[in-house]
Amino acid sequence: MKSLLLSVPLLLHAQAPLVTVIPSPEPTQHLAYRRTLVGPGVNQPAAYPGYLGFVGWESVVRTRTGALVMTFTSGYWHASFPTPYRGVDPRDIERYLQMGMPEVEAPRGGRAEVMRSEDGGKTWSKPAVMIDTEFDDRSPAAALLPDGTLVATLFTYPHDGCGRAGVIRSFDDGRTWEQTVRYLPGFACSSGDGPPLVMPDGSILVVMEGANRARGDNRTIGVWRSRDKGASWELTGVIRAEFEQYEPSVARLPDGKLIVITRREGALSWSSDEGATWTPPVRLPFKMFDPWLLLLRDGTLLCVHGSYHQNKRGVRAILSRDGGKSWSAAGEDFGFGIDPSTYGYSRGIQLPDGSIYLVYIHTGGHKTEDAKNQAIFALRFRVRPDASGVELLPAPGGAKPGKPRSATLPSKHI
Repeated sequence: MKSLLLSVPLLLHAQAPLVTVIPSPEPTQHLAYRRTLVGPGVNQPAAYPGYLGFVGWESVVRTRTGALVMTFTSGYWHASFPTPYRGVDPRDIERYLQMGMPEVEAPRGGRAEVMRSEDGGKTWSKPAVMIDTEFDDRSPAAALLPDGTLVATLFTYPHDGCGRAGVIRSFDDGRTWEQTVRYLPGFACSSGDGPPLVMPDGSILVVMEGANRARGDNRTIGVWRSRDKGASWELTGVIRAEFEQYEPSVARLPDGKLIVITRREGALSWSSDEGATWTPPVRLPFKMFDPWLLLLRDGTLLCVHGSYHQNKRGVRAILSRDGGKSWSAAGEDFGFGIDPSTYGYSRGIQLPDGSIYLVYIHTGGHKTEDAKNQAIFALRFRVRPDASGVELLPAPGGAKPGKPRSATLPSKHI
């Protein structure tokens, strides 16, 4: 199949990645292969003041015992602020109400939830409270330490008009979690979607967007490190750009270098000194949100992301075999399709059989009805060995290939 080689203009004298276009048809099996893990009438969180059906900002980790632990946020909307509103700019509240945020009594806002599977995702426990602070608890995402400890990032909102990122831990395979957030130092405002990155020496890296004031300069990414299993944290590096950077994700490459990607430019930075200094960010030709990186066991670097492309929406992937210097994709400005019918936020892990287990949300929950009918889906896919695309696989416990599930939700973009 003919491929097209594109180059991206140089930015601040950094080497720009190349993109090889490998035309690929849009997937057709996603509706049959995906499975609802949480949604209307399916494994709902326990009722609490302020919960109206929104579930999302999910992640998954495989524990030392082999269990799958999924963490996510529940609430009443895309963001579930505590009420009465405090610390939120009134202009934002007015804008959110116009978008579809319902007026609801939610004295503690949204909360973080956790559920587990002991059989590879075939069956799942009921959701349980992971942590419920006085704020909106968002985007919990965990990583596994060598001793079995789970370390999860999340951010809470609002603190004087902005979010604050922090860490909680579990010492019993994800069944219970610390109830005091260890906030990351160095910035007044910080947020991001995680998860942390565990280094070969057992230390932990976290990358988050950082600013020193609400509605501040969103061009800086902070890099934090812990050498005591997440008990304390130090700001060890920053990544600055001439454009806004959000929702960073970090991976460690086979040669020991670190790579970070950020929303919206798909901007890439590399570090050769474990995160202390970074190359100037360079843009990919993909406009993306919620990009996250996963280094596969064969050395392929996977980036799954949501797409801004008007006609190629949903959950998509791009692939690199050389540490992010070059990438393969389905089009000049869009990735290989995984589920083009959904919003785009996802997280995944590589299973022992080499496939990727993916959890992702149905819509963004911006509209009131969408938030009430929100769902978290699961799907599997495999990356082709030559990085020429992805192949979808049925989710564990879901419908058999070729037999669509009867309870799939209507798909819409918002």
